[in-house]
Amino acid sequence: MQTIRGARILLALKTSLAVALSWVVAQRMPGVIDDYPYYAPLGAISAMYPTVLGSVRAGLQTVAGIALGIMLAAGVLLIGDPNLVTVSVAVGLGVLLAGIRRLGAGAEYVPVGALFVLIVGGQDAEGFSAGFLVQMSVGVAIGLLVNVTVIPPLDFRTARLQLDRLQNVAVDYLEDVAGELAEPGTTGGRDWRQRNHALVRITGEVREAVDESARSARGNPRMVLRRRHRAAASADPGYDSLLKLENVIFHLRGFTDALRELYDHEQHDWLVPAALSARLAEAVQSAADAVRAWADDEDPEEAAERVRSLVGRLHAELTDPSRAEDRLVMAAAQDLARLVAVLDPPTAPTAGSSAVTRG
Repeated sequence: MQTIRGARILLALKTSLAVALSWVVAQRMPGVIDDYPYYAPLGAISAMYPTVLGSVRAGLQTVAGIALGIMLAAGVLLIGDPNLVTVSVAVGLGVLLAGIRRLGAGAEYVPVGALFVLIVGGQDAEGFSAGFLVQMSVGVAIGLLVNVTVIPPLDFRTARLQLDRLQNVAVDYLEDVAGELAEPGTTGGRDWRQRNHALVRITGEVREAVDESARSARGNPRMVLRRRHRAAASADPGYDSLLKLENVIFHLRGFTDALRELYDHEQHDWLVPAALSARLAEAVQSAADAVRAWADDEDPEEAAERVRSLVGRLHAELTDPSRAEDRLVMAAAQDLARLVAVLDPPTAPTAGSSAVTRG
């Protein structure tokens, strides 16, 4: 059973508070608006969203959707009294207008607003429209106020956990490949194509979590204090790490695609020398060490240098680049070198050091 996260519990408590406050305020509204207090809590609920910016957007879209529905109902009333045909047409038009993408969360309120005015409003459609729109607006305003002032949601932890998850997946994948190269069959004949698809899926889930964290920061007053008391890097929900990880995953997939073709004994009878497989295994394990060091906030330089050294030796040992299997080995080795270069970019030699080397 999926556990209920603390953020959801906080949202539930804040929604309850917003509903209670809107109900109290709604019963003290002047004139005919006071006759429809039950719409204020509905407006409060519609404005409660996991992020501040999301609450503002959802609240404004809700009010816009209701206003559009009321205008649609007013057009029907200009023609005549509500009946089976006019109500059906109004709702149908409302559904069409709900297709406007900018309405977002307010889309469903267009046909609902028109229907409520025509059926619930009855003979007092004008008074009902005013009460409906104002009370919903009051509820939305109270919901926004509560969401902004009472522990505004700011969640970077979920993104960090998801990034850690993707880092661990990449390390496990590399270590499995290294084990399979060193001792064929140790990974239980796993389907590497399926694992590549899984990498794409997990990467998408991680990006979604980072995007959600970024949305929680936009318009959030807690970010002001966070920037004031902490380093600027703490304001990053994880995009810097995600960008590097996405590049690592890209090169990892390219590497394993080349390996899968190289060791595909059903399609060809290439015999990969044991020494070459062992060299590749060592390079892959070093790449795993580099990713692990980076994930642990340690310097991946030593492991990355080992990879570059082993890749250089592989290139030197391949004497016939025209052979398909040799080209695949070079392609795989280059992907491995590019993978570690994402985490530890090789330093270009300075002009002075080059001159010394040439001398």
